Amino acid sequence: MIKNIIYTLAAIMLVFVLGSCEKDNYSDPDATIQGQIVDHNGNPLQTEQGNGNMRIKMEELSWAKGNPETVITPTYLNMKQDGSYIHTKIFSGEYRMTPIEGAFYPYKEEGEIVQIRGSVTQNFTVIPYLDVEWVDKPTLTADNKITCSIRFKRNAKEGVAMPDLNNAKLFIASTQYVGNNNKDDQINGGTVTVTNEQEGTVISFTSNTVRFTSMTYWVRVGVCCNDSHKKYNYTDIQKVKID
Repeated sequence: MIKNIIYTLAAIMLVFVLGSCEKDNYSDPDATIQGQIVDHNGNPLQTEQGNGNMRIKMEELSWAKGNPETVITPTYLNMKQDGSYIHTKIFSGEYRMTPIEGAFYPYKEEGEIVQIRGSVTQNFTVIPYLDVEWVDKPTLTADNKITCSIRFKRNAKEGVAMPDLNNAKLFIASTQYVGNNNKDDQINGGTVTVTNEQEGTVISFTSNTVRFTSMTYWVRVGVCCNDSHKKYNYTDIQKVKID
């Protein structure tokens, strides 16, 4: 009796092992999707590098064809600092792509339907909350502080409430990846409260004393609106060399 039980268990384990060794019949991901998010003027929408910045939501629609009850689980693409993205290992198919969680008005609800086969480029145009520009680009003072000034312009989107202003900040870093996720708060000089009424006026910034000489600092200013994401619209990046 015990022998029969042992033989039965051994047979079951053999079937399990052989079944688990069957070759996966799914093809490897063989497609590439890339592109950039630009603003209403055609300029790359500046953001931060890596996690925690604006993203692109991707929903594969191919699996839901003919079955409206299918639950689509989205994936998300992170952006590079210049608003570009690339994903080189994606399954071919039909996708809905939507930029989200950035310092811009919500993208159209239906997103963009993209057929991905081989290598595909898909760009997106959004309306940022603010255009932020230099008035005086960053320079070094005699007492080793970085000073600059900016102004901002509020943008509107029909049918969507314009968010109020929140704050502005001078960001300084020892690498080009300068922004709200890679900063040196001991140099930056703190956050400045801004209001809607300051649109078009000059806002000045002065850093704390820089700690190291004989190096280059990367500098930009971000202005934040009071939406749910609290992301920054930025100037372009300038370099300040400390001799």
